[in-house]
Amino acid sequence: MANTQWRMLGTTVLLACAASVATVTAGPAAAEPRDCTVDRWWSGAAAHCGGEGTYILEVDCFGVSVSGGQPFGPYFKSATGHTDPALDPIFTHPRRDCMNPLTLGQIGVPTDVRITQVPTRPAPSNAYE
Repeated sequence: MANTQWRMLGTTVLLACAASVATVTAGPAAAEPRDCTVDRWWSGAAAHCGGEGTYILEVDCFGVSVSGGQPFGPYFKSATGHTDPALDPIFTHPRRDCMNPLTLGQIGVPTDVRITQVPTRPAPSNAYE
């Protein structure tokens, strides 16, 4: 009977040590934005997130776009945002507008807006995005 108790005690100590090593070596959890809000207007959108990390504002537009792809139909815009203003104060509130007639030749309206951790649409083809 005493031999069984020593085995159980030894197994418990081994499991406790393994759990401790796994916890210490796991490292910090990945930082994620939280409490995100989207501000939409008739021609675009802006985003703001709390927490830590980066996020992507994606805006699906529909209209005329002579800067690449088909001239009439859907086109996509995206911007990367950071939650820490000390890291990059300009990109704490990323924004995208579907109306850029003078610089990009785009005249459109947003059809969908989302905040994601990874891109869900292809990258824009022009250098201004």
